[in-house]
Amino acid sequence: MTLTVELSVVRIYSNSGKVVGAGFLVSQKYILTCAHVVADGLGIARNTAEIPNAQVRLDFPLLAAKQFFTAKVIFWRPVNPDEFAEDIAGLELETSPPNGVQPARLVSSEDLWGHPFRILGFPKNQPNGAWASGEIRAKLANGWVQLEDIKQQGYSLEPGFSGAPIWDEQLQGVAGMAVAAEMERATAKAAFIIPTQVLIKAWLELSEQVFSIETVGQQCSTMKPASKNTKVFISYRNKDPDLTLSQQFYKALKTAGYEVFMAGESIRLGENWPERIDKELEQSDYFLLLLSPDSATSEMVTEEVRRAKQLRDLRPDHKPVILPIRINFPLNSPLNYDLRGYLQRIQQREWKSSADTPKILQEILAILAEGREPAPTEEELTTTPSAEESLECPPLPVAEPELPEGQVDLASAFYVERSPIEYDCYETILKPGSLIRIKAPRQMGKTSLMARILYRASQKNSLAVSLSFQLADSKVFADLEQFLRWFCVSVSRKLRLPNRLTDYWDEIFGSKDNCTVYFEEYLLAQISQPLALGLDEVDLLYQYPEIAGDFFGLLRAWHEEAKNRDIWKKLRLVVVHSTEVYIPMNMNQSPFNVGLSIELPEFNIKQVQDLIYRHGLNWSSTQIEQLMAMVGGHPYLVRVALYLIARQDSTLEHLLQLAPTDAGPFGDHLRRHWWNLKQHPDLAMGMKEIVATNAPVQLEPIQAFKLKSMGLVELENNHVLPRLSIYRQYFRDRAASL
Repeated sequence: MTLTVELSVVRIYSNSGKVVGAGFLVSQKYILTCAHVVADGLGIARNTAEIPNAQVRLDFPLLAAKQFFTAKVIFWRPVNPDEFAEDIAGLELETSPPNGVQPARLVSSEDLWGHPFRILGFPKNQPNGAWASGEIRAKLANGWVQLEDIKQQGYSLEPGFSGAPIWDEQLQGVAGMAVAAEMERATAKAAFIIPTQVLIKAWLELSEQVFSIETVGQQCSTMKPASKNTKVFISYRNKDPDLTLSQQFYKALKTAGYEVFMAGESIRLGENWPERIDKELEQSDYFLLLLSPDSATSEMVTEEVRRAKQLRDLRPDHKPVILPIRINFPLNSPLNYDLRGYLQRIQQREWKSSADTPKILQEILAILAEGREPAPTEEELTTTPSAEESLECPPLPVAEPELPEGQVDLASAFYVERSPIEYDCYETILKPGSLIRIKAPRQMGKTSLMARILYRASQKNSLAVSLSFQLADSKVFADLEQFLRWFCVSVSRKLRLPNRLTDYWDEIFGSKDNCTVYFEEYLLAQISQPLALGLDEVDLLYQYPEIAGDFFGLLRAWHEEAKNRDIWKKLRLVVVHSTEVYIPMNMNQSPFNVGLSIELPEFNIKQVQDLIYRHGLNWSSTQIEQLMAMVGGHPYLVRVALYLIARQDSTLEHLLQLAPTDAGPFGDHLRRHWWNLKQHPDLAMGMKEIVATNAPVQLEPIQAFKLKSMGLVELENNHVLPRLSIYRQYFRDRAASL
């Protein structure tokens, strides 16, 4: 990834064409470098007191090498032989810089000790440049800051790096300018920089270019907050740039007087982190989501967003307000199925480099001070595209429905058919009034199968609509009337038909009758083609039994009507759920005992072998058995393992060694399950009992069904056992915490 600093570096030449040092662009016309570099380039004494009147020759080596520019000296603080406190020159370009250059973003902090840095300079015999790195140390008496090269190999800091910008990896910006290497001792690995604070004090024009976390926080602390007790939860991935940015936001928000929770800063060693995270989410007023390509594939991040949205829907004050920031992740980049639904109609901001940090931080602080929720623009309300899976992209934690709107090719090259399931479904969806029921735990491919069924229907002249109950606000489930009105309007919108509830909804009749009339006399009457309607995550209704019984009875009634009436033959249903129906229902009104029933199994050894081949791997039967002994045929976990091994990020042996641990490749997946169990003590105790023995155990039916719907257990008659070896090992190690 190209850093902003690379786009700002200039190379300074002598009159004879020799490279004498570096500099960097700090605005569209100003360049900062060392006075002694300019003196060497012009062939004058380094301690020349008068500002030079000659042109300085330079180029931008990484963008326009050998395309020479000239600049005049407008600021001059030459080497002071007594103090060596200053060695600064400011240049002004006499023409516009080349396309693509970007001024360096100066950052300032009082404490730089231990910050990793990198620097691009032009040492002897390396006119094309060389990178060096190390750690920043502390200030000296003259205001300079010491650097130290802590590597055993690579380039050390030496003459030729003078004038180059020092990129602070932690602050994600330029913390100062390299000024001199320690040349008295051949073995020395130290050098010095003039930090941003000293540069600003010397050349005041630079102050407008500087971003200081402390300054922004102090400025915004003068704003009168809407509440002194406003709490902010920061969700992030523990790697840069997410980590550094979260630390900057944490420090600035704390400085501004807000209560801030950030796991890395707030959770003490040994503390029960699932309980702490859930408690902090429940108390938070704002949920600051740093969403990078990595976090967008994180199960834990997705779960935190789900929980934040759930709390927001349930609380009368609609808190926490979700504030998503895309980190090097464009707004038009796809999200997984769940995140796309959770974040719809929520304003998102985009962070591309450290130059965006002050603007976004100031906006966040203004939102907090006013106690408001930002309103999305029309452009931000546009749904982002579905994600395409490839060997270069990690598998998504949530099944992705490639919605079949028109002639759309299905994206994933890794979808594994489980014959004859697909064939049976493709045949059934074409039959008038058909009903298909798909049941399996999470991440087994239910939604992907539903999408393919609907796509097949669309190829055979049907209209295809997919509707996930998971994406509905909880207020929709307040009562049957509200839910059925939402259901009708949602299908109307998917069909791109106007909302005509007022024409077909009569208060004299019940809501089920009104819903039936809306479909029969409006939706189905308006279309000339069959309608394939996919209903995903319908088991969300199980927690609302007063709604579930009536709604499922309605679906059963429509299916039965299709046997006698042509208008209802147009409707073909695909119902997707994760577990058994454990609410009491009249079997004559249930749609779960009619139609085609599909229970998705795990991949068998041949299907895993096929997937291994698609990843370009040539494995023995022993290697396949070793992987399946740990993760079985779990579609998502197998995909993650093969992705990492195919990219040579891991070996099978190393992956299996770390698999049942938080540090392993499945740690995010395992922590999500652990967090969910900690929120349901009865299920946690059941899981504790299951992993305590190698023999199957007996649990209450609803308890067993719920654990199965989570994908953690398998049922054998009336007994329960862990679904996978990885779950047995992971939860057995944590049994004391369950």
